[in-house]
Amino acid sequence: MIFANTPFKRKIWKTVHFTNHYFWLLVILVFSIFPYFWMLMTSMKPRELLLVSPPVWIPNDFDFSHYLAVFYKMPFLLYLKNSLFVAMVTTLSCILIASLSGYAISRIKFQGRKFIYGLFIITQLVPGVLPLVPFYFTLFSLGLTNSYTGIVLSYTTWGIAFCTMMLQGYFRTAYSFEIEESATIDGCSRWGVFFRIALPLARPGIVATAIFSFLLAWNDYMWASIINTKQEFRLLSNGVQDFQSQFGNLYLGRTMATGILATIPALILFSFAQKHLVSGLSQGAVKG
Repeated sequence: MIFANTPFKRKIWKTVHFTNHYFWLLVILVFSIFPYFWMLMTSMKPRELLLVSPPVWIPNDFDFSHYLAVFYKMPFLLYLKNSLFVAMVTTLSCILIASLSGYAISRIKFQGRKFIYGLFIITQLVPGVLPLVPFYFTLFSLGLTNSYTGIVLSYTTWGIAFCTMMLQGYFRTAYSFEIEESATIDGCSRWGVFFRIALPLARPGIVATAIFSFLLAWNDYMWASIINTKQEFRLLSNGVQDFQSQFGNLYLGRTMATGILATIPALILFSFAQKHLVSGLSQGAVKG
């Protein structure tokens, strides 16, 4: 063969492999981004172009009145404030509790450690709707329905088990036991090891867990619609659904505008946390 075992042939195969690899990545990217592109374009279409067939992909004139109607026709800022507050408090609560429990399970040897970890795993096997009724009546009997405390307590309860499982894996693999032993010999207490060594080295895991906790509270619809029936405690997910039910397809642009505005906080969170997610697990460890 003319090109057998030649640098030219190897270069061709390398180029083909590179092109094929990035081609499928591009296909996946387009498939993932297209719904958001369509939602964005629909939110800026004039009303007469919303339901035409064939559809208009990109309108000639952008109409931003749908975004203004979101603020005029619904208490969007109230829903946004409620969702941000609930999501942030839930995230802090889950991180605080899960970091302590995850560190204890992964780094401290005590009797019943495996049994407790097994209980966390069992909770992930239970369907989410199964404990819904008894948990609701528990909150109702305590007077925690239609309150920030009740909804935060609910999301924290659902998220602690999974967050603990995530963080215990990071604490187990982020650094070796010799680092803790060296710190203990130098006079560092257990709390000092936790705050000075464990937490900094497990930062990527903490950020990933924080994102999960935030999205758990931010995207939930079912539980928020059950426990919060008063408007002053409604979350953004419920507000979007109420807005869509009220106006329907005749005001599809308003619904899409609400969806775009609702995704902005999550996009900001991912943009801010991206650099922490790719940082090294052992950053700052002892060099030998």
